[in-house]
Amino acid sequence: MHHALINAGARVGRNCIINTKALLEHDAIIEDHCHISTGAVVNGGVIIGNGSFFGSNAVCKEYIKIGENTVTGCGAIIVKNIP
Repeated sequence: MHHALINAGARVGRNCIINTKALLEHDAIIEDHCHISTGAVVNGGVIIGNGSFFGSNAVCKEYIKIGENTVTGCGAIIVKNIP
C-alpha cells in the first residue's frame, strides 16, 4: 500500500497485505497470509508466522519470532518471542 517500505533482505510471503506506511526492516520475514497494518514497524530479523495480524502502529524489537495465527493489537510493543 501507499508509503509502505520493505528494506533489503526482507521477504514477504504469498497473499499478504503490507498496509499504508508499514515498515519492514532488513531481513524481516513475513510468512504467508499475514496482514501488517498501517504504520506498523517490524524491525530487522523479525519472523512473523503464517496467518498472523500485526496491528496499526505496533512495533516489534529486532530478531523476535511471532508464531502462526497470532493477533498483535494496535500500538503494541513486542520485546520477546510470542509462540
